[in-house]
Amino acid sequence: MDLLSEIINDASWKKDLLAKDKLYESWGFRFPCERSGGFHVITQGSCYARFLGIQLELKKGDILFITRGITHELLSHPDAKVREISHLREADAEKNHKDQTPVTSFVSARYEVPDRPQHPFFLELPPYIRISEEEINSHHSLHTVITMISKEMDQGIASDLILQRLTDIMLYYMLRHWLEKNPSAEPGWVTAFRDDHIMRALEALHKNPSFDWTIESLAKGIGISRANLASKFKEVLHIPPMEYLARMRMDKARDLFQKENTTLEEVALAVGYSSAFAFSKAYKRFFGVSPAREWKKAI
Repeated sequence: MDLLSEIINDASWKKDLLAKDKLYESWGFRFPCERSGGFHVITQGSCYARFLGIQLELKKGDILFITRGITHELLSHPDAKVREISHLREADAEKNHKDQTPVTSFVSARYEVPDRPQHPFFLELPPYIRISEEEINSHHSLHTVITMISKEMDQGIASDLILQRLTDIMLYYMLRHWLEKNPSAEPGWVTAFRDDHIMRALEALHKNPSFDWTIESLAKGIGISRANLASKFKEVLHIPPMEYLARMRMDKARDLFQKENTTLEEVALAVGYSSAFAFSKAYKRFFGVSPAREWKKAI
């Protein structure tokens, strides 16, 4: 699995297909998103988005990706009356409009963020990413997914399941598009994705976090000196390679406590520690509590 896929997969976001709607006349919805991000794909017509004092007009084919917990609104026009919702029901939107053409159609997906520190890559994303129809048309893969989503709006059997899969694919394409288009040369994850040595080091750590890594073995595996790797890592990501590995292991351990019925010894071995004692010391250093407390809480 490539690095971006690993990071998204490890984030453990819980996805919900929030809306698949055809809307008529005047409408407005407020999306409360304290601990979630998500996106809206406009498949027909146009509307307005409002958040953080910003108002954007969205047209057919546009995508708006809210990257973190920001309450926002979608409206048919700036003066439309707004109601707060957590889930739109298609039947509500289409009721009594069987023979009319909808003014606006859109698909929305929400990604609920777990109540724990997120990977630093996500913290570097801007509050929102807007991708226009013009940009999408020049990005063949993204355009294909949008076209498929638009077609599924009018299908019946298994359309919700298909839309969920398509929106997952679109999330990957959106993040890839942002990485390719972001001009930043500042230290951080955008720069890391463009540095071959750092990318290869990160991919090695993510693919095998339980391996008995040292800075020497990691540097040898990617063909540069120990000093060069340590310097590059610190300059771009502001953290030494072995500290990044330790943090990644601790996050994985927390996930194992929640998802697996395992012993402390098994968790320790799974994240690269030779004993529960060594793991417990490292865990308490990072989180300030004993892993036994987390383990007992989970079971």
